Amino acid sequence: MAKRQTIGDNPLDSLIQPISNKEKYESILDSREDVKQSIQQHTKSLKQRITVQISQYVIERLKNAVYWTPGLTLASLAEEAFSKAIDTLENEREAPFPSRREELKTGRPIK
Repeated sequence: MAKRQTIGDNPLDSLIQPISNKEKYESILDSREDVKQSIQQHTKSLKQRITVQISQYVIERLKNAVYWTPGLTLASLAEEAFSKAIDTLENEREAPFPSRREELKTGRPIK
């Protein structure tokens, strides 16, 4: 927190000492960490597992990307990719998809 000091006899001659860059940075990190933890706690309970079959070539590319990107996980990469793909589909149709009337059928589709 900035401290207020008076210089001289005139109370209008006051200065607010600037916050150091380190204090600013730590304050930002603290607030971002709080938000990050709040989001992580909320979304953990909302996660569900899905199983999909993907070509071995794409899987190897995914694993390489995760291996060479610190902090990246397969799950976070997949979630971000799915989200971007849905955004693209919704932009193309110029509207979000409505809610399903029923659950998707499991298993392989009959051709």
